[in-house]
Amino acid sequence: MAQALTAMTEPLNVLYYGDGGTGKTTHLAHMADLGKVCIVNAESGVKRRALERSGVNVDNIEVFPEPGEKLTYESMEAEWLRIREALDKDPSAYVGWIWDSLTEIYKVLLDDVRTVGQAWMDKTGKKRDSREDYGEMGDQVRKLIRRGRDLPCHFGACALERRDVDESDGTVAYRPSITPALMTDLYGWFDLVCHTSVIEVGDTEQYRGLFKPLGKFRGKDRYKVMPRQLVDPTFDRVLAYVEESLTAESDPVMVAAQTQIKEQKEKETDGTTK
Repeated sequence: MAQALTAMTEPLNVLYYGDGGTGKTTHLAHMADLGKVCIVNAESGVKRRALERSGVNVDNIEVFPEPGEKLTYESMEAEWLRIREALDKDPSAYVGWIWDSLTEIYKVLLDDVRTVGQAWMDKTGKKRDSREDYGEMGDQVRKLIRRGRDLPCHFGACALERRDVDESDGTVAYRPSITPALMTDLYGWFDLVCHTSVIEVGDTEQYRGLFKPLGKFRGKDRYKVMPRQLVDPTFDRVLAYVEESLTAESDPVMVAAQTQIKEQKEKETDGTTK
């Protein structure tokens, strides 16, 4: 049976990508300020004290896999099913599922596929094309992302960035660090794609998120509500923009950041004219 569009709930699916230290994990972890989340801690980068210092409600965070448990395609499927069943029983059981990070998850899955493939070659004496390994891993990642995207809760992932150079004209572009075969699909799966960065303004740092294509960087805003550059792009703030309870004009963080930049430029100008 069809459902009216206005009656549908709209969980948010967002991908953060950027260099190390630009806040990707912390931005996503702020989803826990809205309720319970489960984080796939593939990089072992989810640290309680660091998140507490950033104001994240760590009491709402579950971490998968548990110590001593191996991250595999089968274990991720089982974890997805557990979350799905919990949400079927209680729609408020989880507000979201987070992957930290997509880059590390695909590497772990690829290693497992290669191990199985090598065992098959040793047993049969036949050769296996390495492209088959990437194809099988890609299928696994696609299936898992679709399942995460289709959960009745928010879904977020982060990825490292990689630098690509077009051989025909030398054009440089920065994209999520995943295989080229997954790249096109990735932008279709997520509602928002955010490139993260950090800049120094005087004696302070500003964490920023780019949600629209700009120069060498890719971004995406399916909702057409995000500013091109959002200061402090934590998940809860991004959701507020999508729900239109925040705008660039009404957002005190953005107003303060713009004031800070203006004052810093004035100081630098005064310094050069004296």
